[in-house]
Amino acid sequence: MPTDEVVTVKGTPVRSLQKFIEADLTPEQREKLFQALPPEPAARFKSAILPTETIPVHLLNKVTEEAARVKGEPLEKFARRAGREGANDAVKGIYRFFALVLTPPALLSKAGQMWSSIYNRGQLKVSDQTANSARIALVDFPSELAGCLRFTGWIDRMAELTGAKDIKVEQVKCFSKGDKHCEWTITWK
Repeated sequence: MPTDEVVTVKGTPVRSLQKFIEADLTPEQREKLFQALPPEPAARFKSAILPTETIPVHLLNKVTEEAARVKGEPLEKFARRAGREGANDAVKGIYRFFALVLTPPALLSKAGQMWSSIYNRGQLKVSDQTANSARIALVDFPSELAGCLRFTGWIDRMAELTGAKDIKVEQVKCFSKGDKHCEWTITWK
C-alpha cells in the first residue's frame, strides 16, 4: 500500500517515540536503526523535534518498524509498548488533566478533539459507549500496522491512568489489513 506523504502528526508523539527508543534500545541498536533508514529521515529523527513541527505519519511508522526489528522484538509487542510510553509522556504534558480527573467514558468523550489536535487527517469516533465499554473508530485515515499498534498501546495506558481496571483493548478492524477504517473495542471495570 503506498504511503501518504501529506498525512502528518505534530511533534509531540514523535518526541515520545524518540525518548522511548533512546531508553529502550542500546546505542548499537540505535545506530543500526538509523543506518536502516534513508538518510534524510534518519537525520530528521536523530535531531530535536519541536512539539509544533509536523512529521509524515509513515515516517513515524517506519521508525517503529525498524526499531522493533533491530531490537529483535515482534512489532506488536514493541509498538504497543511504545504507545503505552507515549501515553505516559502525554500525561506528563498536555493530557495530564484528562487522565488524572476523568473517567474512561469522560476521557472518551474528548478523544475526537485530542486526535484532531495532533493529526491533520482522520476522525476518531466513539460509539456504543456504556459505563464499561466502548467502540472507537478511526475513519478517513490511511493507517499502517505500526501506527495502529502504537495507538492500541496508547488507548490501553490512557484507560489505566484513569483508574480503570481489567482493561481489554482489541483492534477488530484495520485499514492496513483491507478494512475501510480502523476500529477498536475497549472494556474495563
